Amino acid sequence: MAAAVLILFVLCSPATAAGAAGRVHGVVSDGSGGVLPGVTIVATAGDGRVLATAVTDGTGSYLLDALPEDALTLTFELEGFALAVAALEEGRDADTQVALRLTLAPRSETVVVVGKAPVDSTPSQGLSLPPPPLPPVIVPVPDHDRDSICGPAKPDAAPESFGTIQSLRYGARNELYAKDDELIIDGGTLNGLEVGRNFVVRRTYRVGWDRDAAKAEHTAGVLQIVAADERASIAVVVYACDELMRGDLLAGFKPEPIRTPEPAGMPEYDNPARILFGDVGQMLGVPRRLMVIDRGSDHDLHVGQRLTIFRRKAGRDGAPSIVGDAVVVALKIDSATIRVESASDVISLGDWAAPQRSAATAVTSASPGK
Repeated sequence: MAAAVLILFVLCSPATAAGAAGRVHGVVSDGSGGVLPGVTIVATAGDGRVLATAVTDGTGSYLLDALPEDALTLTFELEGFALAVAALEEGRDADTQVALRLTLAPRSETVVVVGKAPVDSTPSQGLSLPPPPLPPVIVPVPDHDRDSICGPAKPDAAPESFGTIQSLRYGARNELYAKDDELIIDGGTLNGLEVGRNFVVRRTYRVGWDRDAAKAEHTAGVLQIVAADERASIAVVVYACDELMRGDLLAGFKPEPIRTPEPAGMPEYDNPARILFGDVGQMLGVPRRLMVIDRGSDHDLHVGQRLTIFRRKAGRDGAPSIVGDAVVVALKIDSATIRVESASDVISLGDWAAPQRSAATAVTSASPGK
């Protein structure tokens, strides 16, 4: 995809001491000046390291914080628009504003004609072309619930990482990768990368725009190692939840099997979990979206369990006002990823999620010694 920028404004505030951490912020709009929510902005260093990512909010605004004042590159991407790139020079001011207008992506058609080329077997030619490389062999991945992989998650105290994506193995130096792409991985057998082993690809994002906003994990897809030495590996993208990016981290592949959600039960309104955040760019919950709650296996939750999403009405009784229904798709000790099954209103951060328990489960949980 060609990179294009219609209008780029860079405004700087008074300079601060060189080398201090700074921030870059601004508003992204279209050619008519209308703001664009949902634009993904990625800041990369000169060596290709991803320094920060952000997504524009409903007003088209974004913020990248705690950036070094070295030279770096910003990429702006939104489906339907041409990829835009802005280069920021070393020694810029600590507070830099980059306002950008994206142009619509050009439409094109490609016609591929397939046929057999004539073979000239004349011995006098003396030509011997090497055969094209064979595609790597992929070990089949067992069936599993992709929502248990592709959903957002609360980061662990010590984030897991087996290596990082460096680049495509062949072809152009693309920044985004998809299914069947072969990738070079910075990490090998010394890092636990073995041929035939599957890994998820993750990156972190801020839940809000505040400097102290919590961080969350986003999983971009699954890849499989097809070649490895001690310090480097080749991997193939098995599937993508969305585009994988250079600098994304490899973590353990721990899927859940496909299972039917449990029958509905009685909501425990007096012992609910709280909704912490949604996936990157999806802060509001609607059917099929994935969100994270602040309870996990430490509160006897389990995969497949249903939950009732509710708010408390104002007043003395604080009666619950039901806004949706969800099911647990992935579990950690102190958090869980849930999939919204139905909603009568948009589900917001801070709403409550009451576990539904059958009568038998409730009696078992209440029994002494259980």
